[in-house]
Parts: sequence; C-alpha cells; structure tokens
Amino acid sequence: EYKARTIRGFCHLYDGQEAIGTGIQHALSAEDSWITSYRCHCVMLARGGNVEAILAELMGNATGATGGKGGSMHFYNKASNFYGGQGIVGAQVPVGAGLAFANKYKT
Repeated sequence: EYKARTIRGFCHLYDGQEAIGTGIQHALSAEDSWITSYRCHCVMLARGGNVEAILAELMGNATGATGGKGGSMHFYNKASNFYGGQGIVGAQVPVGAGLAFANKYKT
C-alpha cells in the first residue's frame, strides 16, 4: 500500500522488531507510562489499539487511532498510558521527562 500511495508520508515499519515491544509490555504494568520513537505500530497494538484503527491511521482515515492525523509516527492512547511515538529524533526525551515528573507528582 505504501508504493501505491495509499499510505501517505513516511512509513516507518516495525518488521522484525516485534519482540522488543512484546518484552517491554511484559515488563511494564498497565499503570506504567510508555513513550517511544517513531516505530510504534506494535506498541500501539500492545497498549490496547486494534488492527483496524492502526491501518486506518496509516491511511489517514478519520477512523484511525488518532483520527487519521498522526500517520505512521504518531500513535497515542492515553487511556492505556501510551503517550505516543515521536517523529523527531530525541523528542521523546523531554516528553518522557515531563511524564516522569507528572507521575512522581501524583504519588
């Protein structure tokens, strides 16, 4: 679909990296916040997303996981404490620091 231009923009796939997200999901609890870089398709799935919403997001449909606005790099699911993939290298660092501070502040 990417070559057919059904998926617009950049598409950073997660092929061969599924074990990483699966292992991290196993180590975290549902209450733990998770933030990642732009390869976050499987993380979205592990944190409560569904295949239909993920594919719709990749194709820019309004029924996508983030309303079709995030594309390949910006999945997000606050209800499952998944605070998304970041499309800019290193952008997850300040967001992650803010999440850590917020979680510490809550306790």
